[in-house]
Order: sequence, then structure tokens, then C-alpha cells
Amino acid sequence: MILNGVIFLCMIFHCFLGDVYANKPPLAEVSLDSGMLIQPYTNRGIGLFTLYNHDLLSSLYWRFDQRISMIYKPAGVFVRGFLTGLLKKQYHLGELYRIAYHELGHGSRAEAFGYRVMYSTSETENVDSYYRLVFDLLRHSTSITGAWAHYYSDLNVHDSVDVSDESLIISAGGVNNEMYLAHLIENRFYDRRVTSVYDFYHYLLAKLAVDNYVSYEQDHPDFMGDMYRVRQLYQTKDIDITYPELKRYNGYAILLSSSFWAFLDGWSRYVVKGIDYIEYYEKFGFRLPDINFFLTSHGPSYHIQSGYRFADHTTVPFAVEYVFIGDQQIEYTMGLQRRWTDYWLTQSEIRWGESVGVSQSFRYSLSSKLAMTLGFDLQQFKNLYGERHIKTLADGNHDLDMWFNVRFVL
Repeated sequence: MILNGVIFLCMIFHCFLGDVYANKPPLAEVSLDSGMLIQPYTNRGIGLFTLYNHDLLSSLYWRFDQRISMIYKPAGVFVRGFLTGLLKKQYHLGELYRIAYHELGHGSRAEAFGYRVMYSTSETENVDSYYRLVFDLLRHSTSITGAWAHYYSDLNVHDSVDVSDESLIISAGGVNNEMYLAHLIENRFYDRRVTSVYDFYHYLLAKLAVDNYVSYEQDHPDFMGDMYRVRQLYQTKDIDITYPELKRYNGYAILLSSSFWAFLDGWSRYVVKGIDYIEYYEKFGFRLPDINFFLTSHGPSYHIQSGYRFADHTTVPFAVEYVFIGDQQIEYTMGLQRRWTDYWLTQSEIRWGESVGVSQSFRYSLSSKLAMTLGFDLQQFKNLYGERHIKTLADGNHDLDMWFNVRFVL
């Protein structure tokens, strides 16, 4: 209700501005990444796969709007009003990719503990492939009422790994993955400085993952889903958190995120004036913060992301994550992204909390449209970030993941 009111006020404001129509197609790219090709798939790799499919959908929305506006320009307002209705009703194909990524969040955490993972939907039987899950969701898009990740067999972790929070980590993995997807959209928006207005479709519900899940469980009291299990497991740690509190904490995260306000302002301007791109909010070189709400084994946390852009070729991202209820933890992240030449770009990141994690990548651009990247991620299970993303615990509390990526801009 509040969101609807804010959108309406923004649209009224833009009605007083002059007529403007912009034609800037969404930047779409595809890539082959080892994290989306080699099992077990990683949240990073499938996150990229999800973003690329979002881009393709955004291109379809853009072309639809452009074709209608070419026939009769004022009709574009009605098209954009129709798209706004789809956004508010959560009725668009991007939802299916979000659901699949949610289930991967459960699946990737279960695989890290050594379980065998299967996926199913309300219309299909168990399948052992994430891509079969996506296919089933698309094939039955008009009749799907739910999707699930199932895990079997026994734990397979190193003796040094503490598995007491295994159920909590797996149960929270779905909404945590959705929030991570919102984080990826925010970071890409910051890197590009400009993004398609249609990214708001994919951003909004991922950003409100906990709120949406809680609302569903409140409307269906007999459904004992992820948030029910998380709350029960938190209570064993003397963390008593209610449904309204979970929704409020998620609400604080989105309302205090600069990307949300940029998207909201951009969407209302798009509906009224047809400007189909959004520019990122920066002040004096600093990235205005984005906040994401995660459910960790220690308790709920806020991840606050910012950065500083020295020039077009150098940015320094930094972040802090803080567990504010329960076993209080704090984790810092510092990075460096630099374009050394027209061909070479490097990205470095260090995360230190209970342990130290590191990520590094090297990108070489073969042309303006084709680039190759090699990288590695050293994940620490005892870190807040590592808990959500480590690929396997078979060798201990740490894992070194080497990966490659071939990227092509359409």
C-alpha cells in the first residue's frame, strides 16, 4: 500500500515536467561461466545466468513499448501503465527465474554439506538439474503454485566443520539467495552507472524476499515454510523474532537503499514521460549506500554496501555486515576494481570477519563485445559471506573455487 502511494506521488511529480521520450535499449549480454556449467553450480554463476535472462526479458518489454509508441506515441502511456500493473501483481516471466534462484539457494547450501539435491514443482516430479527446474517452471508457468528443493543421503563434511546450524543455513538459503540477487542488480547498476528501467521488475521482489515469504505464511497458517523453520531454529538460540519484526527489518533495508529510490523515481518517470533508463545516485564520487537483509546462523544481519569512484577506471567498493540480533558478528569487505588498459580489468576483494576470504578476477577484452575472465574465490565457512556461498565443506571450513567466464555483449 505504501509503495503504491509512493509510485503515485512520483508519477504526479513527473506530470509537471515537459514531455520527453527516450530510446535507450537495455544492455543485454550473455556468457558462459564455469559456475553455471560445472556442478555443483555456484550462486555466483547461476546469479549471472539469472541476470542475463532478465536482460533478455527487459529487451522484450522495451521492444514492445517501442513498437506501440511508433504506431501512436500517446498509446505508450497505456502500455507503460499495463507494465506497472504487471509489476504490482508480480505477474511476469522474471518471477520464474527468481523462484528458481530461490530454490538454488536451498540446494547450493545442501550441496555444500554433501547432500544430493533434487528439485520439483507443483506440476512436475523430482529432477536432479537446476536447468530442468527452470524448464519445468517455464513450461508450466500458468499453473505452477510452488517449487521445492529436496536433499537426500548423509552429510559429507570434514571433521573440523561445525554442522550444528546446518538446518538453519539451508532453510534461510532461499531468501538469502534472493537478497543476493538484489545485491547483484545493485552492484551492476553501480558499475554501469546507467541501467534499464525494466530492472525494477527483477529487483523489487528479490529485495522484498523475506517480506513476501512472511506474508504468504501469514495468509496460509497451515503452511510451515522457510520462515517458520528459521524462526523455530532461532528460538533454540534464544533469538525470539516475530513475523512483523522480520517484515519490518526487511522494510528498513529497502527503504534505506539508494538503488530502490533510483528505481522508483526512474519507473515513475518512465510511466509518465517514457524515459526508459535510470542513472545511479552518487555524491562527490561516493556511492550512496544500499542495505540488504540476511538471515545468518548467528542471527539476522544488515549488509551495508558503498564505494568510492576515483575516476572512470578505478573504483573502491567497501561494505560492512553486522548481525544485530543474537550472536553479534561483524564482517568488513574492501575491494578494488581497476581498468589498467583498454583490454585489462582486474577486480579484487577481501572479506575479514571470523576468518579471511578473498576474491580475485582478471578480465581481458578481445573486442568491445567479447571478453574472457579468469578468477578465484577463497570462501571461509566461518565468515558470514562464506556461509551463504561456499561450494563444499568436504575439505574443511574453507574452499578455493577457480572459475572462468566468456562474456558477449549483444
